[in-house]
Amino acid sequence: MNVRNQLVEFFVRRSAKEHSPAVRTLATMAGATFFAAGWPALVYLCGICFDKTLILPHWLSVSASIICFAIGIPWLISSVMWQLVRGKGTPVPVVPTKYFLQNGPYRYVRNPMILGFALYLLGWAFLFNKAGAFLAAAAVIAFLLAEVKIIEEPELEKRFGDAYREYRKETPFIFPKWRKKKCN
Repeated sequence: MNVRNQLVEFFVRRSAKEHSPAVRTLATMAGATFFAAGWPALVYLCGICFDKTLILPHWLSVSASIICFAIGIPWLISSVMWQLVRGKGTPVPVVPTKYFLQNGPYRYVRNPMILGFALYLLGWAFLFNKAGAFLAAAAVIAFLLAEVKIIEEPELEKRFGDAYREYRKETPFIFPKWRKKKCN
C-alpha cells in the first residue's frame, strides 16, 4: 500500500473515533493558530529573506490586502464554524467532521475553507508586498490544494460514497459558480 493510501486509510479510521469537546476545542485552537499565524509568518520571512523588492505601489498593495481579507476571512470563518457546529468535528484532519457537509458555505464550493485561507494568505502577501512573500504564499496554497486533491477527496469519497461523488460532480472545487435563478 502506498503512502497516499495509508494516509487516506488513517484519516478514515480517525473519522470513526468519537472525540470529546475538549479534544475538538484543542485541535481547532492548534489548527487555527498554525493557519492564522504560522503560515503568514512563513510568508513574511520568505518576503524579507529572499527578495526585498516591492512589487506594487503601497496604496495598491494595502487596497488589495484589505479586499483579500474582507472576502477571505468570512469564507474561512463560516466554513470552520460550519464544520464545528454542523459537522460535529474540526477542520483538523485528525479530528474530522462526523457528517457530510454540503450546505452552508459548502453549497457554493467543496473547499470554502481553502478558498478563504488562500485569500487570507494572499492578503498577507499583498500587505508584505515582496516577491518572496508572493512566492511563499503561492507555494503554501499549491501544497494545500494538492493535499485536498490527493488525500482529502479520496478520504471523503471513501467515507461518504455516492453522496460525495454526486456532490463533487455538482459543486465546484474552489471557485464558486453563482447560479442564476430559473424563471418560470
